[in-house]
Amino acid sequence: MATIRKVKKIKRFNYFRLSIAVFVFAGSLFILSNLFLRSYQTTLSRQTQNLTAQVNRLTTVNQALAVEVAALSNYDRIIALAREEGLTLVQGNVINIKNGE
Repeated sequence: MATIRKVKKIKRFNYFRLSIAVFVFAGSLFILSNLFLRSYQTTLSRQTQNLTAQVNRLTTVNQALAVEVAALSNYDRIIALAREEGLTLVQGNVINIKNGE
């Protein structure tokens, strides 16, 4: 009779499956990071637009306040208010101060 030989099969590591798995993982990671970065960029863009609008509003308010300060610091208005309170102007007591001093 013939003898039966047991043939041991050597299991080889399947590099093709590993490369497919790595490729799928890298592709999904790329897609997820791309989506995250786009949403983050959109958020930053929206914040930039909001800050720009706020700066524009504050600039308009500052300009309006500057006009109001200029109107309230008018020399004739100050003299009229002083006269209403009974104050008089003595030229010897007048001191001129320039801006920035």
